[in-house]
Amino acid sequence: MSKAKQVSVWVDSSPGQIARVARALARARIDITAFTSYGSGSEIPIRLLVTNPFRARKVLRDLDLRVTEEDVLRLTLPDKPGTLADIAERLAEAHVNIDYCYATVAKGTKKADLVLAVSDLAGAAKALKGL
Repeated sequence: MSKAKQVSVWVDSSPGQIARVARALARARIDITAFTSYGSGSEIPIRLLVTNPFRARKVLRDLDLRVTEEDVLRLTLPDKPGTLADIAERLAEAHVNIDYCYATVAKGTKKADLVLAVSDLAGAAKALKGL
């Protein structure tokens, strides 16, 4: 488990916005290691974990986009039934709210990568110690 800086860029909800952001980061040779985008309304967040958050913020601000940064937890865990339930139960018992999360499992692997945005980062890290 590690703490990570997540860069969130706020874009119009229209075709091509993810491409615009991803291409700008690619041109700057910044790798996107995780991302999610969702929402409704006229403006949506693209939430990114990248290899260089400082440079990514500059690149995205140069596109005249609103950029924010949050601390999140990134965990690599066994891909097996009940893992998410175990995490959610531990956090609930510690009174830590999961604001949002996203995850992926690469086909053919036995590990899942999970990104958690939580109400209390230190409390979550303590509750999830040993996973």
